[in-house]
Amino acid sequence: MNETRVDELVLAFFSSPNGVWPGMAADHPAASRITPFLRALDARGECPLILPRRDAEGDASIVYVVCWDHSHAGRIRPLLQAAVADYLSPFDGRVASLRASDPVEASILSMVGAGTTFALRPSGQTEGRLVLALQRLARSLAGRPLRNPVLPRPVGRMLREFDLALAAGATEQSAAILREIERAGGISHENVAFLQIQRLGRLGRDRELLGHGSLPTIVHTEPPQAVREAILSAWGRCNLHVDSPLDLDAGAERLAHEAVDVAMLVGKGLASTSDPDAVAVGGLVALARGDAELAQALLLNDHVSDELRIRLIGLLPTTDVLAEQATDRANEVVPGPEEVDTREVERGGVVAPARSWLEWLDQLGTAPSVPPINDLVEAWEPSWRVDVELATAIDDLSDLATDALLAGVAAFLDTSDPGRPAPRTARALASRYLVEERFGPADLSALAALVSIFLSSAPGRDDYSSLLDDIATFAPQWISIASAAQALDLADAVACGPRPVPEAQAQFLSTVLGPLNSQRHRLSGGLRSLAAIIANDGGLDWDWAVPDTSEDVGSPELPVGTSVLLYSLDAGTLTRVAASLSDQYPTLSIHQSSDKVGNAALRQYSRKADLIAIATGRAAHAATGFIIDNADRGKVCYPDGCGAASMLRVVEAGLEELRSAN
Repeated sequence: MNETRVDELVLAFFSSPNGVWPGMAADHPAASRITPFLRALDARGECPLILPRRDAEGDASIVYVVCWDHSHAGRIRPLLQAAVADYLSPFDGRVASLRASDPVEASILSMVGAGTTFALRPSGQTEGRLVLALQRLARSLAGRPLRNPVLPRPVGRMLREFDLALAAGATEQSAAILREIERAGGISHENVAFLQIQRLGRLGRDRELLGHGSLPTIVHTEPPQAVREAILSAWGRCNLHVDSPLDLDAGAERLAHEAVDVAMLVGKGLASTSDPDAVAVGGLVALARGDAELAQALLLNDHVSDELRIRLIGLLPTTDVLAEQATDRANEVVPGPEEVDTREVERGGVVAPARSWLEWLDQLGTAPSVPPINDLVEAWEPSWRVDVELATAIDDLSDLATDALLAGVAAFLDTSDPGRPAPRTARALASRYLVEERFGPADLSALAALVSIFLSSAPGRDDYSSLLDDIATFAPQWISIASAAQALDLADAVACGPRPVPEAQAQFLSTVLGPLNSQRHRLSGGLRSLAAIIANDGGLDWDWAVPDTSEDVGSPELPVGTSVLLYSLDAGTLTRVAASLSDQYPTLSIHQSSDKVGNAALRQYSRKADLIAIATGRAAHAATGFIIDNADRGKVCYPDGCGAASMLRVVEAGLEELRSAN
């Protein structure tokens, strides 16, 4: 932010209704007291910006302690606690909820954003001593450069975490990692564009994806299969469902006049995709080209619609030839285990891409250099069919291969079948996270997803108790207020799952929720409400209420008629989030949807909603793009995880914006 802009914002802070230093006049008595605090603007270092406020003579004063970012706020919090020592001003460690409708607080939001400012409210007797204490704090930090706690990380690790965040539905994390990759460099602009398109496709932001500035270039660059499918799926959802559920004729006409030649992305690799829209676009291209070989490959895909299948068969000479070629193609795409040579090595000593989960694990344990899981992972034998063998191979794998193993967790979550889980594999992968002590935000989201897969199989008593005990053992290393949403997601998965050993479940919930309960005053009202629901489900009669603070007094209410649309394929998550929101906002109108395709009711909800929360699953469905296209005035947001706590947190943030704007 340029210096002129900062000066304007500081002047706006000291403008009406703030009368503590009118017009920042140099001859005003407050000038000598406040000017030293403004030196923090000369170089944004460890010293925070301290700004006093008093709206009218006789009113209580407020002192804002403005930090430069979230990390800086975390370092200033204990220093501020020591400086004010509670008797000078009430202080519970929470950052202030600044209101955009207040011109004074809006100036702070414009300068540093939300979540970085503390508000101190001294009494008339302690105001002078508070100013002296803050002056001492400012002098002790003056001149110290702002610490940068984020060290550069290997690009490969960031790419792995990006894939994992997408697979686990951690939307904020995937955006943060993508920004980190862009800042760090090390990969081409073309590859950055690939990542951006993958993320937009996962979020169902089809129009934005198709309008990406790099798209005309990308179609000529032989992009990875995942990127191809994201683009083709987005184009199909936007162009094949306009006038009917699947309008092939109109879609063919639009494809012929498309400014960006998306047809260049179509190839035989679509035979293994599970996205019907991408397959439909591939079928249109095959028909336009008269390409019998491509048609044959696509006919092996189970997601080809009946109408398209009939048209593709028409490209083939005879049905007898069709059957013969289908058999050959099936053997080529999905080889059996007996056909795979696990010792096949290309030039340079690099192992050829694996063609099954077991072969990939075998390569991790024996080969010095193993390529990433290839684009045909969906053509591999499903993990649930080889669950026992996979779990055994993971348990036997050397610790040296852990990084490469965990790089495949995203692919495992992406291809997991909710109706046919692979619980032993999920259990083995979860154990690797614990043994390696991987507890970053994306790792915790992945761990919660793995636990959900494990619990969906109704495990036995010993397996159930063992996993919960193992996770609880490491709880002190990952439970904190900063990770409260991920912790509650994990606790919610356990609370909603089977309980073959009730006492083990209760002990686990007690271990996870206990530290959060002791610091409940630092949790939002929604997270406290959800935590209370989870605790009650586990038989824990704990008090999650906190006394009202002065920050909450006079906060604007939600506008009358405010409506929220919650979308997730997990109906249980929607139910819990809706219950917590109803408890917090009795007047809020809440609609829920788990539909995979658009319908009249979903269109109506989307158009009337003021806030829309979309939980991303394995991939975007027709319904996600449908919601975004029909959203009228509503803001669309995405939870940073797959559970109820993540959705609740993002909805609360959106509602807070609505309250502030009211």
